[in-house]
Amino acid sequence: MPRIADPTAKIALLRSAAEVFAESGLDAAKVEAITTRAKQSKGAFYLHFATKEEAFRQVVEGFLAQLAAIYQSPSAIESLPTDSPGMIRLWLERDEQMFAFLWQNRQILSIVAGCQGQHSYLLEAFRNEMRKTCNEWIQEAQRRNIVVSALDDELVTTLVCGAYDGLVRKMLKMPKQPPIGEWLRQTLSILMRGLGTPVLFRSLQKSRLLLLSAPSKRATRAVMSNGRARRSRLPT
Repeated sequence: MPRIADPTAKIALLRSAAEVFAESGLDAAKVEAITTRAKQSKGAFYLHFATKEEAFRQVVEGFLAQLAAIYQSPSAIESLPTDSPGMIRLWLERDEQMFAFLWQNRQILSIVAGCQGQHSYLLEAFRNEMRKTCNEWIQEAQRRNIVVSALDDELVTTLVCGAYDGLVRKMLKMPKQPPIGEWLRQTLSILMRGLGTPVLFRSLQKSRLLLLSAPSKRATRAVMSNGRARRSRLPT
């Protein structure tokens, strides 16, 4: 009679596999190290996974699926906010949830970031999916007059994805949990200063959601005057 697989054993093995892969990398990781940490036998391991490479793939795929469930496209959300402050609040809450998940699973994140060779397709496919979702949000923001519609949505997507990718890499280097909420608020403030419409600025004028105080005409004139003064001092 064939042996019945224990689902709780598989969960324990996947958790241990994630830790071992993060510490040793795929090539140096040993099945024995995984089973010892999970307090399972090698037989139990091979009942669930044909090879350690299959265990690695399942660890990465499971992590990416959870992340994709947090970062959903606008069409996947049943009821979106109808006003700009509501959308900004939704973005901040979602981003904070996503970065908290990444911090809690930073060991697995380091595995994903290091995907190479035959497993590089996992990371590439995920990046493409995240970029597609980001672009859908940019287009939605342009339709709602939150982001300037004249801007190329693909270029805006590249800028936004690059900014958040940089934040993730910075977070991975931190010895303790950074102020994620403040990081995200400042990042979105910077992005919206460059990408946002006057309608967005007016709607958030009395809100403390973002650091979006528009420069006054007096301040703008001062900046332009200082620029002309500096240019006049340049050697000819």
